[in-house]
Amino acid sequence: MSEQHEMPLNIAGRLGRLAMRTNLTPIFSILIFLLGIVALVITPREENPQIDVPAANVIVQMQGASPEEVQNLIVHPLEMVLREMTGVDHTFGAAMDSLGVVTVMFKVGEDKKPAWSSSMTGSCITLIAFRREHPSR
Repeated sequence: MSEQHEMPLNIAGRLGRLAMRTNLTPIFSILIFLLGIVALVITPREENPQIDVPAANVIVQMQGASPEEVQNLIVHPLEMVLREMTGVDHTFGAAMDSLGVVTVMFKVGEDKKPAWSSSMTGSCITLIAFRREHPSR
């Protein structure tokens, strides 16, 4: 018969050997399972949670303009103006035929109403001035 030499076990090996030899392991497993079931039952859930996404879309129409014109004349300048608002995290825009859309993302927890109303007054004046300078648009 060959003699088997056991190597010394580290802490994980000793804990594993103890878990395999004791009768408490199945009891601990059942206890952990029951605690998981209790946690699942008592944790509150909402079917339709109300999530306030701090963002706004600005849609500008420019009849007969190509996407390049909308990008250069409307979207890019509007992004620059909106980016200056307090509480704005970032802006991004898209240009299509005769239409430009700029999305303003506010910082989380920031109240967008005061920043939006005070900054949009100046933005509207800028757009009206642009319209007067370029009446064909």
